[in-house]
Amino acid sequence: MTGEQKTNIVKEVFEWIAYFVSAVIIASLLQSQLFALTTVHQSSMQNTLFEGHMLIMNKISYYFSEPEKGDIIVFLDGENTKGFVNRYRIFIRDVQLRFRKSYRTNRLIKRVIATAGDTIDIHDGKVYINGEAIEETYIKGVTRPLGVNYPLTLKDGEFFVMGDNRENSSDSRSFGPIKRENIEGRAMFRIFPLTKIGRP
Repeated sequence: MTGEQKTNIVKEVFEWIAYFVSAVIIASLLQSQLFALTTVHQSSMQNTLFEGHMLIMNKISYYFSEPEKGDIIVFLDGENTKGFVNRYRIFIRDVQLRFRKSYRTNRLIKRVIATAGDTIDIHDGKVYINGEAIEETYIKGVTRPLGVNYPLTLKDGEFFVMGDNRENSSDSRSFGPIKRENIEGRAMFRIFPLTKIGRP
């Protein structure tokens, strides 16, 4: 093997390494900043979502708009998801947990029920927003008020979220409103199981 051939082989190896590193960087940027796969680990969103369902989370939709009533969102309880550095840190931690075959217990999937400026009340098994009962065809079970004092008016940057499985959901009825900075993104598309593929 000539010196030129050896040089070409070394060059090709370095090119493949560069391609691989570039692919990893691009994939990590996409996953941490734009779109991400997430798995449902709770039963709190039945009968809309079940444990084991896999979703594509859209992280960029809320760069340009605010979450709206009815949106199914993914958020991290007690963690700030705003900014490039925070999102990338969260991604790295997710990778570490996956290698340990574990997952974040503070990543929750809930439905937005009320937004900033709304006054929410719960009684007689119904949810009232600004004094009017809302129609909730998606819920399972009876909606109980739990620990929050009602009526509750949401401040700027606050969201009241609940699981669709009202009798088995830890949500804003117990831990109060969540903040805008806790929201990772919107559950955009279900990719598994294949029989349920589509918008959740």
